[in-house]
Amino acid sequence: MNLNSSIYDGFGITPEDVDTYVSSDIGLYGVDISRLSSYLLVQLASAWKHRTLNTYSITDVIQSLEGVCQRGKPPKVKPFKGAALSGLWKVHFVDSRFFVRNIYNEWGMFHDDSQKFAALCARVAKAEEREPSPLEWQRRLPHEFVVGGYENRVKKRKLTGEWLIFGIHEGKNIYLALCQHSRGPTEDKEIHEALRGLCGGEFPALFAASA
Repeated sequence: MNLNSSIYDGFGITPEDVDTYVSSDIGLYGVDISRLSSYLLVQLASAWKHRTLNTYSITDVIQSLEGVCQRGKPPKVKPFKGAALSGLWKVHFVDSRFFVRNIYNEWGMFHDDSQKFAALCARVAKAEEREPSPLEWQRRLPHEFVVGGYENRVKKRKLTGEWLIFGIHEGKNIYLALCQHSRGPTEDKEIHEALRGLCGGEFPALFAASA
């Protein structure tokens, strides 16, 4: 692959690593690699080489969207609503590295006014009064917080992770990059500028309107 060396900065890999990943990873089976940006391939190859996340959590989503292989329910895709990223789409991928974040989200730990954790504690206290357990509330509370919290998230299909951003051109998906969630219009604009710089040369049609 003839890739611009700048897209490798900070990833700790070489073009040869990308080639090895693409040629050997079963997660890309049946996927048209020409519709994955060079930058996304660098992200995937880096995660694969350094084991920073399970690349199958991403390629499973891509294979599902491409109709290659369906595991479980189809992933939910959504268009970006903000002006900066208008015309692009997002889909979540979930990995074990987001386990703690999902539990915290379930109990509202990032929100000062959330009463979910207080309600959980009250529910555990009542359960302990009705039916005392060998280790008392010290056993019940962590179990309900961790196991119960994650199970609740799964049942509601509200597991969170990070974004796989893609565009659509001539009826086909063009997969651009993995990205953390944006926190508002300013970050949306920063993400769009980064994507245009990293992927606009390969897929100019996706960024023509903002050129």
